[in-house]
Amino acid sequence: MAVKKSLPALLLLALLSAPSADAVPPVEEERVMPTMEERQEAFGEINDLLTAGNKPEAADGLLALTQNADHEAFHAEAYARLATLLNDLSLPYSALIANHKALTLDAEMVSSAVVPAVEQAEKTGDLELLENMLATNVAIEGDAATRGRIALLAARAAHRSGQYALAGAVIKIVDSKHSQYIEAKSLEGVVLAMQGRHSDALAPLLTAQSMAADSNRDDKQQNVIALNIGRAYFAMENFPRAIEFYAQVDRESSYWPEAQFERAWAHFRLEDMNGTLALLQTLHSPFFSDWYFPEADLLRIYSLFLMCKFPEASKEISAFQEHYKPVHQTLAVLSAQPGSDLFDMVAAHIAGESTDLPPMITRIYEDEERIKDNLRALEQADIELRRLKGNPNAYAATATEWLTGRRGDLLASEGERIKARVQSMEAELNVMLNDSEISKLDILQMETRLYERAAQVGEMPDAREVVRRDFRTRKGQVFWPWQGEYWADEAGYYKFSARPECPSGMTPGTGGR
Repeated sequence: MAVKKSLPALLLLALLSAPSADAVPPVEEERVMPTMEERQEAFGEINDLLTAGNKPEAADGLLALTQNADHEAFHAEAYARLATLLNDLSLPYSALIANHKALTLDAEMVSSAVVPAVEQAEKTGDLELLENMLATNVAIEGDAATRGRIALLAARAAHRSGQYALAGAVIKIVDSKHSQYIEAKSLEGVVLAMQGRHSDALAPLLTAQSMAADSNRDDKQQNVIALNIGRAYFAMENFPRAIEFYAQVDRESSYWPEAQFERAWAHFRLEDMNGTLALLQTLHSPFFSDWYFPEADLLRIYSLFLMCKFPEASKEISAFQEHYKPVHQTLAVLSAQPGSDLFDMVAAHIAGESTDLPPMITRIYEDEERIKDNLRALEQADIELRRLKGNPNAYAATATEWLTGRRGDLLASEGERIKARVQSMEAELNVMLNDSEISKLDILQMETRLYERAAQVGEMPDAREVVRRDFRTRKGQVFWPWQGEYWADEAGYYKFSARPECPSGMTPGTGGR
């Protein structure tokens, strides 16, 4: 039987090991197929057990075969067949691990195991187990739907590990008629943006947005796409277009505060300080008092500084330090805790229990699909471990070992991921607090320059003339000055009309993000 590699497999192989122009391509060894006698020797007794309907004993036989060095050529097939039996025995997670072992050993020989493996991964929640393997080693065969499902998993893993070129190449395998084509185009745009190719990222992102709207996809997906389009335009320094797409994120979305903040940055880069301050006023309101937005407070300070409102900026810096120094201490304590403890608290919070973790940490994971999938996988592992308890068969002991090991790996990786995020927050906030001290010095220097100039000329210099216009209320509108009350339906609609107070020739330089 001739063995051939599928196009996607060749594509992955080329990306991982592209030869030089003058390199001699290696001669691929032709696979030597076992004889029927060898196959009968390996699987004969197992087939008899299956014919008799004795699946547990057959599973034990297949497990023993995987450990038999004399039948190494059949190890991958034995794992794949064992996966089928484990699935029939209501052990889908154990079956997934067996299929993973089969595909890792010889993906071409057991390529038919890919589809059931994906189904088992989706059922148990442990898609990550397959993603990591499929990103580098699988021969994808079958129809377009199957190739698309596998390619999307492989691309996600490549994206997560920073292999953006590989992710971008693999994702193109997903056919335009595939049910997950919108997700594929959205991911394609993201990986292009991660490579700094922001203009190239727009086409797939806009395609995904249009298709998501036409197919009435859930609001979460549409909001994520709009946010990513805004980010692409921002990186291209097309700030008006970035503002347009940031504004498309729904107010009810968990991404809306982030969109408001990034939209404020776009106004800042356009030197529209009133627009910046208006958007930041929402994040400064009591509705977001327990959100973690230190950079938004710093942006507010920078905006006041550029308008030469030095006393107000100085007060904001003092308020920033007063608020965030205790927050920094909390993050420092949390970052020293074991990752397993942090994961347990996040999991408890998602389950609706009370924990010691502050909202600035728990909110990150409340809507994250990855941690939800891993929590589902841990739950399924516990279900199967209880089901296997007391089972005298050899496969039960091995499956228990597999599940225990995988459960430990998930707990460790998720715990370390959460801990790394907390440590990063602590380090970034430490830098911000230190920088705020420098900003205080900048303000003092600007004020000193102002007074020195006044001493030289004998009077305070006049502020730049700014066109003043009478405020006119449009028909159907009511206007009253803000007096300190906050209403939820007003969030996101605040306006500022502050005048710059910079004397001619003393305008501070505009900063960038």
